[in-house]
Amino acid sequence: MRITFIGTSAGEGYPGFWCACPNCAEARERGGRNLRGNTCTLIGDDMLVDMNDHFFATAPRLGLDPGRIRCLLVTHPHVDHFAPWKLIQREAPYAQQPYETQQKEISPCFSPLPTLRIYGNRFVKQALESVPDLMDNRARYRIAFHQAEPGKPFDTENAHVTPIESRHGPQKGFAYNYIIRREGKTLLYASDTGGYDESMLGILRSFRYDCVIMEGTFGTGKTSDTHMSLEKNRGFLRYMEENGLWNDAANFHLTHICPHWSPPHDRWAPLLAEEGLLVAYDGKEITV
Repeated sequence: MRITFIGTSAGEGYPGFWCACPNCAEARERGGRNLRGNTCTLIGDDMLVDMNDHFFATAPRLGLDPGRIRCLLVTHPHVDHFAPWKLIQREAPYAQQPYETQQKEISPCFSPLPTLRIYGNRFVKQALESVPDLMDNRARYRIAFHQAEPGKPFDTENAHVTPIESRHGPQKGFAYNYIIRREGKTLLYASDTGGYDESMLGILRSFRYDCVIMEGTFGTGKTSDTHMSLEKNRGFLRYMEENGLWNDAANFHLTHICPHWSPPHDRWAPLLAEEGLLVAYDGKEITV
C-alpha cells in the first residue's frame, strides 16, 4: 500500500498565514518540509482521504493526477478537510465532441473522468447539499455519495473500509476515522480525533495494523477532548502495543500539525523519532 501525504498541517496551515510567532517565522525562513498545507492523504493513486482547498494547489506540484481518483473518504466537513464547492470543477462539457470542438464551449473540464464515489457521514452529506446544483445533478459533476455508518464496513473498488466515530466536532458522529484494508495491509487513519468511546475502541481492537496515521495537533501544548497532543499520541502508541494491535513493528505517523505547539519539521521530527513517532511532511511517500 503506497501512501502519499499531500498536506500535513492543522487548520491554520504551517506557518499560520497571518501569524509571525517564532515557529511560523522559523518555518518561513527554513522552507521545504517545514511548510505544510491542510491535511489530506492519497492512498495508491485512486483513493483520497479528505479534499480541502490546499489539495488543489499542492497536488499539481507533487505531480499527482487527480483524474485517477475514484474514491474520496471524508472524515468531516470542517473546511480544512473538505471543500465540496471544488467538485463543481468536475462538470462535464455540454458538447460530447472532439476536444477541438469542445473548446468552443464553456466548461471547467474537457477530459473524461470516472465517477468519484464520496463516502462520509450525514454532516458531509449536508455540506454537499449546501453547494447549489451539485447533488441535484450528480451525473453532470460525475460524483456519487454513499452515507457511511460507524462500525458498518463497506467495499470500494480496491479496499475494505470500516468507519469509526471519533471525538471531534460539535455533535456525536460529526467526524469519522477509517480503518482501511487494502493490498493485504491494514491502516488506521485517525484525523481528526481526541480519542474514541469504548464501543469504537472495541471495533478498533478487532484489527491488527500495519500502519497508523494520527493527528498530532496540539504537540507539547494543551490536552483536548477533540484533538491529540503529544501526550495523547504517546498514550495511544502504548495502547496499541499493550493490546497487541500491530501486525509487525510499530509504524506510527503524525499529521495535522499545528505551528503553535510543535516546532518546525526539521526540529520536531528528530525529537519524536527517538520515541517511535514519525512526523509526516507534505509530499512524503511511504509504502506499507
